Amino acid sequence: MLVLIPVFLYALFLDDLLRHVLDAQEAALSTIWDYTVQDYAKQPQGEAFAGFGNVQGHVRQMYCDHESGIDSYEEGEAGECGSLENHHHELVSHACWLNPGSEQVQCTLSRDVGELGVSQHQSYMDEFGKGGLIRCTARLGVQNYLLQRKVFAQFSKVDLARDKKDRGSGIHANAQGGTYEDDAKGVAGDVYLLPWERSSIVTDTWALTEHADIRPGTAQGELYDRVLQQYEHQDNPGFTQMQSEAVNFVQEAIQDELLAPSLAITDSTPPGDDPRKPSIAIKPHLEGEPAPEETITQQGSSQNYFNSEWQDWDQDNNKESYQQRGNWYMGCNQEETC
Repeated sequence: MLVLIPVFLYALFLDDLLRHVLDAQEAALSTIWDYTVQDYAKQPQGEAFAGFGNVQGHVRQMYCDHESGIDSYEEGEAGECGSLENHHHELVSHACWLNPGSEQVQCTLSRDVGELGVSQHQSYMDEFGKGGLIRCTARLGVQNYLLQRKVFAQFSKVDLARDKKDRGSGIHANAQGGTYEDDAKGVAGDVYLLPWERSSIVTDTWALTEHADIRPGTAQGELYDRVLQQYEHQDNPGFTQMQSEAVNFVQEAIQDELLAPSLAITDSTPPGDDPRKPSIAIKPHLEGEPAPEETITQQGSSQNYFNSEWQDWDQDNNKESYQQRGNWYMGCNQEETC
């Protein structure tokens, strides 16, 4: 009796504690992965990127009842975050964010990840970097509704558990009025604080959320803006030295009657003919569609070209990689052979 009854009761209690630990882990881990699918290219709205606070806010609503199985976002008393206690079904212990020392999911963002101390790189990050290192934390508190502080007190003076709570007093009220003491023996007070759940992830700070699709001679689009920022940057010596020299070179060729006057470089010269502006052509390779090609008019007829190394007429590594994706590296059994 002295051994079997306490062991049996503790087994039930520890089973509940294990499930509560998993609940806390789920809240922190699911939140951190939610940040990988946000629209980092969208214009920020008072935050480092659009919707940063909304993500953790929605997750806190989802996990008001400590688990994600039953979600309801109604406002008021009946909502998931209301005062009703119908989500507390456990017999042995109850977890609650209202316990002192508990904390619902909180996330922070550090944007200085990846800084190199190079002005050209830093200006790019400042302009387009919306993500960074995201850290999320959560901690859940549990109260005991089964174990007595002492079992067979006439035979033992050792405390076996923190104070038992009475469900009739209200689980939320018990949690709010709970006391936690950092006791080495783990029996002082009436709140068991589970370990901190901490997760972090580095997002792609320059991510594009839409397929880049730029036709030849087009000077717009998110990818074009990124290339233009680097191409025209003041710390790019090649650009600053080339600007005037390119105009002078073409003008001298016109004066020497090697080029037609209409080919002079002016502010109205379209991309592709103006070396002072980047010329980009890219077409996304979408699932189920043929390899992307560009049609270029040459000598009065149209010619088709692949706009990537899809076929290089040698080993076709990109094509092989796409066709063997998930099986090999770059389509080869051993990367050294590619």
